[in-house]
Amino acid sequence: MSMQILTLEHHYCESSQQSLFSAAGGVCVTKALDAATDRLESVVAALAALMNVGAVSEQATLAFYAAESALALVCASHAGVEAFECAPQNADIPNRGATGGEA
Repeated sequence: MSMQILTLEHHYCESSQQSLFSAAGGVCVTKALDAATDRLESVVAALAALMNVGAVSEQATLAFYAAESALALVCASHAGVEAFECAPQNADIPNRGATGGEA
């Protein structure tokens, strides 16, 4: 039986001890990674175009490499999650992570 991994709620962009943004918990990780992949691919494409604009090419190039690296990490994470979710589960190994199992 395969196991679906879910996201945990994560607050970020805090100001004056208030969370301005948060990532939702309880979302299928593969769907969340798909959404992140789509957004990062758009950012990488836009930055690649800006790299040819002389006034911003240096900053665009640095941002492009950062976004491209983030995209690679998201893609690798997605592949790892899919492999884990599709693998047969061993009853002798305790359930770990955001699925609610014991650590």
